[in-house]
Amino acid sequence: MFAKILNNPLLIQSLWSIIARFVGVGLNFSVAILITRQLPKSEAGILFLLMTFVTGFALFSRVGIDQLLMKEVASAHEDEQSFRSSYLRSTYKFVALLSVIFSIIWIVASPWIRNYFFDGEINLNDLMFAGIGILFFNFVILNSTYLKAIQNTIIAVLSQNALPAITFLIILALFWNSFKSNQLYINLYTSSLVLAGLIAITLTKKHLSIKDEKKSQGPHFKSLLGKAIPLAPVSIFSFLMIFADTIMVGLYLPNGDVALYSVAAKVSFIVLFFLGALEATIYPRLLNIYKQQPTQLKSFFWQSTALVLGVVLTVTTVMYLLSDWILFVFGESYTEAKQALGLLLIAQFLRAASITFSFMFIIREKVRYLNIILVLALIINLVCNVIFIQKYGIEGAALATLISNGVLLFSVLALFMTNKLLTTLTVPTKNTQGDKT
Repeated sequence: MFAKILNNPLLIQSLWSIIARFVGVGLNFSVAILITRQLPKSEAGILFLLMTFVTGFALFSRVGIDQLLMKEVASAHEDEQSFRSSYLRSTYKFVALLSVIFSIIWIVASPWIRNYFFDGEINLNDLMFAGIGILFFNFVILNSTYLKAIQNTIIAVLSQNALPAITFLIILALFWNSFKSNQLYINLYTSSLVLAGLIAITLTKKHLSIKDEKKSQGPHFKSLLGKAIPLAPVSIFSFLMIFADTIMVGLYLPNGDVALYSVAAKVSFIVLFFLGALEATIYPRLLNIYKQQPTQLKSFFWQSTALVLGVVLTVTTVMYLLSDWILFVFGESYTEAKQALGLLLIAQFLRAASITFSFMFIIREKVRYLNIILVLALIINLVCNVIFIQKYGIEGAALATLISNGVLLFSVLALFMTNKLLTTLTVPTKNTQGDKT
């Protein structure tokens, strides 16, 4: 039995993916600890909130193109290198154009963002300059998505999670004596995203070159936009489900409370980091099995679900038991976030439990059901945040996340069973090259 487990490709690949993700977690926590130890609480809150805004704008600017890239490339045969390369090249152009548009929106909206979310305590020019990070952060995500799709999972996980942290740490080290002065850390963060994006591009540079380029031209902008937009709500609503509470804490509470809640949220996100490592292994395989070996899908699905639940439950339990010590690492004052962290850990477990079921909605092209669920959960989250943050502070934000994630899980399970997404499986017809392009 032990030998059989060791020879299980899903388990082995997931283990390596988790290790790679854990490296990324460690590096990101190093960044967060350095920030909380070196900066006053209000300054740390500014930087954490800025990171949330940059990643949020970047996500909105992609309008689901990363999901589409994963879906198309992971579903293709391994010998369809021409199709894969042309698709990646087209998504580069797509993302570059939309990123520029959203960077302009960022610049225009910066005065309003500064006043309402940062309490006017961030330099406006630095905030505007941070908009350039949208483009380069998107390059990091795009390259990581492509590497996941072709099952280069380890490099993909490291490039998405570890690379931005490494570049930020390197730049902070170079400016160690001055990064705390005049909010220089803001421009250093933006510069680290630029460097991370340039490095990420080199990781997939060789995949852009193909010999038979004329035989497989990538889809045009309009075609990509039409296919990507239906997939966008899944990513956007998922992001808002995770970070809406942080943004609303910034709206209703001082920057110091933003720092407290951000630390609690980052610690709880360890659960999602492990989940992301499993997703990087499971989702591409699930897509490929559905297209190429549909008779094996049911067995693989339940095996994957059991793996996710087992790993996430273990991580959640360990995190809760060690919460006092973990928060103390960030600084003694950050132990005030313990209660919020406990609620967030339970909330992240509920969210993680729905992940494989959500995959089937995407694979079976029932995304509209998933979007409805996400909208419902997001509305509940926002309403609960408005009510609970003003009453209970950061604990109220954590409670809002717990309630909305519970609604998300039970709604996904109910619709999964109602639509019989697994039991009514039919063998799909294989797409031709022309269909994909």
